[in-house]
This record gives sequence, structure tokens and C-alpha cells, in this order.
Amino acid sequence: MKKTRASGPVLACLTAVMLAVTGCSGGNSSVSNASRTESPAATAATDGDTGSGNPDISVFRKLTVYTVGNFPQNDTKAVVEEINKYLKEKINAEIDFQGLPWSSWAEKMALAYQSGEQVDLTFAPNWADFANNVAKGAFLPLDDLLDKYGQGIKETLDPRFFDGGTVDGKIYAIPTNKEIGESHTIMFRKDLIDKYGFDVNSINTLEDLEPWLQTIKEKEPAIAPIWLSGSGSDTLGYFDKTRPSMEENFRYELVAGAPAGIVLDTKTDKMIISSMESDTAIYRMKLYSDWFSKGYINKDAATTKTSTEDAFKAGKTWMKFGSDKPDSDKEDSIATGIELVKLKGNDPEISTASVSNSMMAIGRTSIDPERTMMLLNLLHTDKHLINLIDFGVEGRQYVKVDGKENFIKLPDGVATRADTGWAPGIEWMFGNQTLTYLWEGESADKWEKFKAYNEKAHKVKSFGFNFNTDPVKTQVSVVSNIIKEFRPLLETGSLSVDKVLPEYNQKLKANGIEAIRAEVQKQYDAWRAKQP
Repeated sequence: MKKTRASGPVLACLTAVMLAVTGCSGGNSSVSNASRTESPAATAATDGDTGSGNPDISVFRKLTVYTVGNFPQNDTKAVVEEINKYLKEKINAEIDFQGLPWSSWAEKMALAYQSGEQVDLTFAPNWADFANNVAKGAFLPLDDLLDKYGQGIKETLDPRFFDGGTVDGKIYAIPTNKEIGESHTIMFRKDLIDKYGFDVNSINTLEDLEPWLQTIKEKEPAIAPIWLSGSGSDTLGYFDKTRPSMEENFRYELVAGAPAGIVLDTKTDKMIISSMESDTAIYRMKLYSDWFSKGYINKDAATTKTSTEDAFKAGKTWMKFGSDKPDSDKEDSIATGIELVKLKGNDPEISTASVSNSMMAIGRTSIDPERTMMLLNLLHTDKHLINLIDFGVEGRQYVKVDGKENFIKLPDGVATRADTGWAPGIEWMFGNQTLTYLWEGESADKWEKFKAYNEKAHKVKSFGFNFNTDPVKTQVSVVSNIIKEFRPLLETGSLSVDKVLPEYNQKLKANGIEAIRAEVQKQYDAWRAKQP
């Protein structure tokens, strides 16, 4: 059985930590003081189930929705206005859409949870401190709300997804209906692949890329062979195939909810600290340092706030990270306006992380949890709404393709989606992805391919396990900050691993990493004992 990609376990896991929800500019930016003062309990009394089985939506609500993406977007105001017209008709509600950029999302959401700001619906993936936020009481349990107002979700979402948002037997977040397993890839500009006669099918490991990187360094001096952003979500760990990791058959699994760096050794069923005990993780860090010294990685990788995605669009590099799901290269080609080809990843794996890497939660400070669940249910069942959020307004951001049901294209004279004013890249975050339109050029059987992709995905050993950080939340908080401090150096190769790694490990030891490991092991053993 193959294991979850943790060949550079800490490093790969750390990549996503910085993804964040962004406050969209141009949308409805404030919530009235009156609505902020209403408590969930008061809301339930005036706007819950009437007792007849039908929800009472006679009281208008303004719901604050947080997400993350390529924000701000120029046409946010127009798109949100259309969304709100529709929601007013459907559930007598509107949204205050807060779209935050990747660079500030994690920090702003942590502040929002801590300060008690109104948070009705929020993007809450497992990799963004989900379990820790549950332990802190940031999110509401959803089981009862789901039973009353989320029947559409329960009818359309593969039951395996619900494990992703479950902590201690309660559901705290609803995953997006998309690919259930995951595998990752690197995408490249096709024009340069063709120019130098590179064969994407010849790349089986990360090391196989080195001749390509040397060619690009020598012959394309204006671009970086690899662009990394230590302050963002980019890492070579995203393409998880190194020679040692493949030789060990992806021995280590990431642990959902645990700090990056603690992984499961599937050969021993023991939790280890990868930066101390995993030769494959240390090997990967040293490979990064070697490539940085050879000039393959941008010199400001540890400090730049320019993501790989933005650097790619700006012509500063020829590669970007992505998912190996069906048609992902076509999706990204359409989004960027640049034809891409991708490396082949491994077969998709179902892990707690894969079913929880895109989820929505209802905040503890929601003024109306019932109405918010109605909104979430619509996102999983209402084709018009999900396409409005994902692609914008018909005739403005896209037009239908004549004679091709369910296909859309850019309006005449528009070169890329970014030029339409609404291309935040949030299709994988909201609701039911299988209800979304297809772009001209995508495969007509895309969703059938997704079904096949999901069917061939296999579960990893720890699937269903979610670490509850509450018993060691103080140590987790400190260790997480240490990881954020050292991640840019270790993941970009900017400084010698021999110099940085001992200091990193010493700080982890001095601040409770062993206590965290022991607690993860304890919870995992108890969980394993209950498995059939």
C-alpha cells in the first residue's frame, strides 16, 4: 500500500499553512452594528425551524463569508451584487463577501477568530490550523444543522468526505464536493518544453528535473528555473517524488491536525519528528540547498511575497505547482492564458488531509447558523449560485458556447480570465464542483474522469484520524510559530541545512515537540484500537 506523500513530510505539509481567506475589495464591506450584536441563540429563537419542519426566513440576514484567493478582484462589487440578488430571493439573505489574499489570510483569520468578529461561513481547510481552531472553539458543531438544513449536502456528498471535517465524533466543517483523493504535479510552459525538446514523460522523480533546470538557467537567464515563496504556499514538496521517497514506497504519512513535522511511520505505526528522524525529509532539504546554490531557485525565495502563481503570470518563471486531477493542466491554461503541460503524479490517495483540504465551517460568532447552513446547502445543490461564485456574471465574465450545453468561454476581445475582473481561483473551495460549467477546450467527460479518478484513489493507513490539539494546545501554538520561522529557510534551501537544521530541531525540542508527539501517538493508538 502506498503511503501519503510525506517524503519531505514537514516541508510538504508546511506548504499549505499560509493559504488564507481574503477580504474582497469592492464588495459589501461592513456589517451593521445591529446585526453584530445579535447572538446565535437569539437568531435561533427568531429564525430557526418553526416546528412545522419548514425554516422561517422572514427575517433578513447579512452573512459574512470569508474565503481566500487571488484577491482583490476588480469586478468583485458587480459579482457580489448578482449573488446577493439571487440569495435574497432564495433564503432572504445577502453576503458580506470577504475575499482575502493568500499573503494575509492566515493572520487576518486568526485575528477574526480571536477578536470575536462576525464569522458566518469561512474557508477552513485541515491544513490551516483547523483542528486547533476547533479546540479553541472557533467553529460550531454542524451535525444538527446538517440534519435540518443540509439535506442536499447529505444527498450529494460522498460519505467518505465527512470524515475530513469530523473531530471527536462531531462534524465541524463540510468538505467541497470534488476529487476525494489527491496527487500533485508541476506544470510548465509548453512553448519552452517544445523549444528545448523536453519530454514530460521522462520525469519520474524530482531529481530528473535537474538537466532541465540547468538548460533554463543557461539559455533563459531572464526567468528563474524554480520560483519559490517562503512566505507563501509554494514548495517543491508539492511534487512528492524523490528517489529515496519512492524507494521507501512513501513510508511516511502526514497527520491531520498535528503540527507539520510530526508524521506517521507506517512501518512501525509510530509518530516521528521528520526533521530529526526521517532520512528522506533531510535528504529533500539538502537537495533544495544544493539547487539554491546552483542558482536554480530565485535568490529572494525566503523573503519574497510573490507567489509562484504570480511569478509565473508575470513571466518570472516557467513553472507552477498544481493538482494532477483530470484536466488540471487545461484548467490552469485557461486561467493563465498560457498553454501548460504537466508532470504525471502518483495515483491519488485518500487521506484525512485529502478529504479535508477544502472545507467550509460556520463560525462560533455567526449571527444565524441556520441561515448559514441553508447557504452552504445551496452551494452544494444550486447550479446557478455555484457558477456565479466561481465564474462571475454571464455576459460579463463569460458567455455560453453556442450548441454546447454546459460549456462557456471568454467574451470576445478578452484574452484571459484575469482580464474579466473576476478570476479569484476559488472553484475548488466552494460547494459542489461537479455542478460547475466547463470551459471551452476542457473535456466534455471531465466529471466522468473525476469519478474514475476518485474510484481508483486508495485510502492511506491513518484515514479518518484527526488529531485533537486541545491537550497540548499551548505547545502546539509555540511549535507552530517556530515552524513558520524556519519554514522559509528549510523549504527554499536559502541557507545550509547543516547550519539551520540543528537550531530548528533544538528549538522544537525545547518547546514541547516531544509532548505533542506523545499526545498524537496516544490519540492515534486509541483511534486504531476502535478500527474494524
